Amino acid sequence: MSDAPATRPHSARRQPNPLPEDKRVELRSACGLEWTTLALRITVVIALYAVIGHSQALAAIWLKSLWALLPPIAFLAAVHIESRPPTARFPFGFYRAGSIGFLTAALALTAMGGYLVIAGAHSLIAGTKPGLMTFAAAGGPLQWPGWWLVAALAYSVAVPFVLGRRRSAHAIALHDKGLYADASMGHMNWVAGVIAILGVLGLGLGIWWVDFMATVIIGVHITSQGLRHLRTAVCDLMDEIPRRIGSSEVDPLGARIRAHLADEAWVADVHVRLREEGRLLTGIALICPNENQATLADFESARATIVAMDWRLLDFQLVPVARLDFASSLPAA
Repeated sequence: MSDAPATRPHSARRQPNPLPEDKRVELRSACGLEWTTLALRITVVIALYAVIGHSQALAAIWLKSLWALLPPIAFLAAVHIESRPPTARFPFGFYRAGSIGFLTAALALTAMGGYLVIAGAHSLIAGTKPGLMTFAAAGGPLQWPGWWLVAALAYSVAVPFVLGRRRSAHAIALHDKGLYADASMGHMNWVAGVIAILGVLGLGLGIWWVDFMATVIIGVHITSQGLRHLRTAVCDLMDEIPRRIGSSEVDPLGARIRAHLADEAWVADVHVRLREEGRLLTGIALICPNENQATLADFESARATIVAMDWRLLDFQLVPVARLDFASSLPAA
């Protein structure tokens, strides 16, 4: 190799990679929608709190609605934090703020689901009777006070149904797993709300245990979703190979980069590694160059081409090595 590529000092700060204009517009729109989501979810919490004392299933939905305030707050906080420039203390920037927010939301969801399962099962076993009167005790269905509970629950179902699809579209366009996970729970929120309504109607019919069964079912749904998102968040922080959003399929970008480098005449062999930092990607290519063929210009040209392949590539480095056998046991990204 005629010219050795310059190496960035270890203490050098990573330069911010601004989003393309269309992604900046998408991000601004997503932030606006998250503010709207947060405001509407607060109204749901208030509406449910006003009638919370009569049904454990309703209390479960109220607690779940309280948790639902966390994901939009985490997203908005992460967008603000990750926009900060790198510092001497954090030379790689703050792009993992989104991953940390995703982990926080997943932990809260899992804990809340577990609590609802235990609370509902305990009340069911103990035979605790809810305080809501039946249709007969109220003097008939028209006089039954439980309709206020049903109305509040119906409103809690309508909010995620209206906003869910738009938020999913933003999440996919921005490759934001935290936003996608929260948006994808719209169906579960709808199901949980309907189950809670059935639990309340069961109380009106005098079937007291339906309310507690609804609480347990809602808790199981929440826990399963929380565990799934928790696994994804932990794997992201452990630098799992990047995968397509909402899927277990490996992101094809790593294979594209390797194929591009392998086609270069000056490359004898190459190994590519990618990892996620929030919605962005960073990576490295370990290149075993052909003797006396690779130049610094070759490395710079290849790097420029690779960075232009995908807007998510925040930082990608090409490193020359004498051999690749030390990395042979690791799969390429």
